[in-house]
Amino acid sequence: MQTKALWFALASLGVGIFVACSPDPPIVSGSDVYRPFGYGSGNKYTGIHDRSQKTASVSKSAPSVRSSRISASSLMRQVGIKHDYLSYRARGRSRKSMSPRYITIHSTQNWSKGADARRHSLALKRGALGRLSWHYTVDENIAVQHLPTTEQGNHADYDGPGNRYSIGIEMCEHPGNSRSATTERTAKLAAWLMYKHKIPLSKVVPHYTWPRKGKNPPNKNCPHFLLDNGRPGYKWRGFLRKVDSYHRKIASGAYG
Repeated sequence: MQTKALWFALASLGVGIFVACSPDPPIVSGSDVYRPFGYGSGNKYTGIHDRSQKTASVSKSAPSVRSSRISASSLMRQVGIKHDYLSYRARGRSRKSMSPRYITIHSTQNWSKGADARRHSLALKRGALGRLSWHYTVDENIAVQHLPTTEQGNHADYDGPGNRYSIGIEMCEHPGNSRSATTERTAKLAAWLMYKHKIPLSKVVPHYTWPRKGKNPPNKNCPHFLLDNGRPGYKWRGFLRKVDSYHRKIASGAYG
């Protein structure tokens, strides 16, 4: 990927977006300076030196998961999916068919102001992120779909199984965005996708699962706020419990 070209593309757009979760994160904003992995004092997993290190707000309460049953269509409406597909000839479209076997959860690690789901969609559609692509971007309010779930994206491990067989979901982290509400919406989306594509809970995985050849460390600390010391642990199990709870409600009350 030619980083200089991406820098000028994003500068001209003025969208201030990057996706550090990608296999090769591009440079995207003036407030974030890209360095090689392991350089200086930045995040060793992303190579991004963020001056503010701002994280998403957790002040807004997340929806409860206590209700006993729900239909698949009702859960989908709660997710609030907005279709905004990349054009068929966009750089991020692989045009390679896929039968999804996994769901891969990412976090954008983009703390730029206003870097919500719609703004990421705009960057993808304008080709500002090169060949990077994934299926959904989720924030506290909506989930924007960029690709059909039957087409490969480029969000995990180049030509590995993470790209060839998994649906990629990115969670937004811009300032003011509720992390808890975003995580809850992502859990609902993952549960609905499990139901739709008959994917077991064991195959809902973090980006960490897919090693990246030639990178150090090979397993990315992503989604960083759902991992413990850079690895799946207590936080990730808690997220899977949310996903499983919603999926069980669909299975017990599946009517439409």
